[in-house]
Amino acid sequence: MTSIKGPAKSTRILNGRYYLVRADGKKRVWIALTKVSEGLPAFYGALAEATRAPTVADDTLPKVIAAWEKEVMVLHAEKTQKDERARGRVIAERLEEFRARDLQSPDVTEFLSAYVTKPKTFNLYRAQISELMRFAMQKGWRELGTNPVRDVIRTMSTPPRDRYPTDSEVRRIKVAGIYSTVRKDAKPGAKRQKTRSGLMLAALIDMAYLTGQRISDLLGLQWSAIGPNGITFKPAKTSKSTGASVLIEWTPKLRDVERRLKDLRKARRAFGGHVFTQQNGQPYSYWGASSAWNRARKRAGISNCRFNDMRAKALTDTEESDGMQAARRKGAHSTEQQTSDYVRHKKPQKSKATR
Repeated sequence: MTSIKGPAKSTRILNGRYYLVRADGKKRVWIALTKVSEGLPAFYGALAEATRAPTVADDTLPKVIAAWEKEVMVLHAEKTQKDERARGRVIAERLEEFRARDLQSPDVTEFLSAYVTKPKTFNLYRAQISELMRFAMQKGWRELGTNPVRDVIRTMSTPPRDRYPTDSEVRRIKVAGIYSTVRKDAKPGAKRQKTRSGLMLAALIDMAYLTGQRISDLLGLQWSAIGPNGITFKPAKTSKSTGASVLIEWTPKLRDVERRLKDLRKARRAFGGHVFTQQNGQPYSYWGASSAWNRARKRAGISNCRFNDMRAKALTDTEESDGMQAARRKGAHSTEQQTSDYVRHKKPQKSKATR
């Protein structure tokens, strides 16, 4: 970034473009002028017009983000909101000097350059900035059809996840969730104690594997969805698209999980609508379940294994035993391609030697 000497001392050059920099309290607001390649006459003309322009409403990125969070983000899932709010703080801090109308593709490219070695993070920030610019256009804070991200900055390709938890690993995680580790200063012969959340976590893990559903849909499961023919799930992810629902029919193992959950319900006196609850009877939150999973996984000495990998394991095993259509129905997918994203790389295909 360079400054311009002379009468235009309040201007700067950044990414091949002139900017007028104005003070707004303790902050600096950057107003885009012309490209350096367009020459000084065009620059001075744009500068004169910008300095004559009346004061406009404050559309700095931090305030655009605050408005978007209040109007749009609040409609998203709890976990999604937490992630979006964290990214919003980073965007607001690093781009606080820009107005929504002045943010250009090179500016976004420079921001995203910090994440080029992390494709998933890169794509999440790219998507959120694009959404903020869409919101700004909707509010009239930016000219329509000038999104600096969409159709300009491409997403990065991300390698497919191929983690397949083995039966042994799942058993070890459940045991590690039920029993705590023995403290180093414990007396000789001391036994492991049962944890408060272990039995509920074990039931959640078994339910995830037997039904193949997402953790958000498991945690939202109500007792009213459990009927004589099985358990009905209405995935939140498809509620606004296909509206698909899936009935997981009873098996002896699924009945056993139901019995264990009913026993926990009585023991906790948790007679609300949710199936998976905390000790106090309140619904089990995503963060509570995720924390319990990670504690158990670490105690079991198992790395690189997420709770969502249980869904991949379930659909993989279903595809292997009953075929792709059965796996597709269990996953509530509209196409086999969606299901293959879960099963294709999870487990090696079996084949006999040529001779």
